[in-house]
Amino acid sequence: MSTMKSIELNSAALAAQTILESSGETYRAEETALRMCDAFGLKEPQIMAFPTGFIISAVTNGERETRVFRVPERSIRLDTVDIVNNISRQISRGKMSANEAYDRLIALRNLPALPWWRGCTYFALAAAFFTVMFGGGFTEFIMSFCIGFLVQTAQFPLARLNFPNQLRAFLLGFLAAFLSVIVLQLIPGQQESLITGVIMPLLPGLSMTNAVRDTIRGDLISGLGRGAEALISAVLLSAGVAAALLFKGMLWTM
Repeated sequence: MSTMKSIELNSAALAAQTILESSGETYRAEETALRMCDAFGLKEPQIMAFPTGFIISAVTNGERETRVFRVPERSIRLDTVDIVNNISRQISRGKMSANEAYDRLIALRNLPALPWWRGCTYFALAAAFFTVMFGGGFTEFIMSFCIGFLVQTAQFPLARLNFPNQLRAFLLGFLAAFLSVIVLQLIPGQQESLITGVIMPLLPGLSMTNAVRDTIRGDLISGLGRGAEALISAVLLSAGVAAALLFKGMLWTM
């Protein structure tokens, strides 16, 4: 039978896990969990968070309890991070109990994902506007939107097959550049702006930003880990684009 204190520690751990799984900063996960532990009255709370997991412990009923969680998969859901922050603020103000917080967090984690077409549309719009920003016109805007929609659609089967993120970056970079080259053979346009616009949403900008923020705050392990992950993804994305352009050159010379 779980004690009330165990429920409180579980609530703090679940909040930290949700933040990390949603690509939140490690310091945010730590501060949120510690704030919740303090509000619940847990003694000597300690937490050490990394991008891929964390350890949290506190003294409950005279004994120290510890929770260890692994975070193998992460997605960009900043709206989820904001909701967890709001839950922790309500707890700090005494407006939410541990049981209520735990139930809210479980319900949040069980929410259905966005419809695939909506995520693809957002990605396509971002790619299209990036294309315009890099000098493309209306024709490139339409082409980039269509290609971006197809590229984002390809992410779903790759995710279901559990492709590593870095390998996924290579394949998506190859697909984005190859589709751009094929479309440009049918409809004349600016190759540089089109390819650049399509791959821009694929770049790990959030991971690099979090890496810098973690490093500045002194979380060197998290900063170096996120930075290495972002760098490898960017390099493999570029390699995929280069492979597509090389493949196109080989096809045209045959």
